[in-house]
Amino acid sequence: MTNRATRTPSERIGPDVLTAAREILDDEGPDGFTVRAIAQRANVAPMAIYNHFDGVNGVLEALWIEGFEKFLDALTFETGDSDDDLLRTAVAYRSFALENRGLYTVMFMHRFRGFQPSIAAAQLAAQTYQTLVDSVGRCQQNGLFANTAASDAAQVIWSACHGYVSLELLGINFAADRDATYQLLLTTLRDGFR
Repeated sequence: MTNRATRTPSERIGPDVLTAAREILDDEGPDGFTVRAIAQRANVAPMAIYNHFDGVNGVLEALWIEGFEKFLDALTFETGDSDDDLLRTAVAYRSFALENRGLYTVMFMHRFRGFQPSIAAAQLAAQTYQTLVDSVGRCQQNGLFANTAASDAAQVIWSACHGYVSLELLGINFAADRDATYQLLLTTLRDGFR
C-alpha cells in the first residue's frame, strides 16, 4: 500500500501562505520573496498561491491590508490627553515596525515590481495617515503646532519616525540606547514645533 501525500485543506491555505510570506520577509527580506519560496515554506503547491491569491501580488495585497489594519489599531490613541496620545502614537509606530518587520517592509520599505495596492488598500493606508493628522489637530487645540498645518506637522513627524525606524531595521543605528535616542528624537520634534 502506498502512502499518498496529504493536501493542505483549502481553508488553511490562505492563512498558511500568509504566515509563510511574513516569515520569509522577516527572515530573508524581499529578495527571498517568491511564489516558489512561499509555497515551499507553507507546504503547498505553487499553483495553490495562484488559485487562492492570483499570484504573488495577491499575497502582497493581503499583507498590505493586514499591515495597515494592525498599524491603524496600533496608532490610535484618544485618551483626552492629546500631547500624551501623540507621544504614544510615535512610540507605537516604532514598536509596530520592530515587531512586524515583514509587514513594515511591504508597507514602506520596498517597492515590489508589478505590485500596486488596490484603491481600497491605498485608502486604508491614507486612513492610517489621517489618524496622525487628527492627533496633531487635537494637539493644536492645546497650542502645539499652532503655526503649522496639521497635515504638514504630521508629515514631518511621520518622516522623522520612519527615518529612525528604517535605519534601525537596516541595522544602521549607532545609538548607545536606542529607546532613549528615539525619545530624544520625539522630544526634539515636539520642542521644535513649540
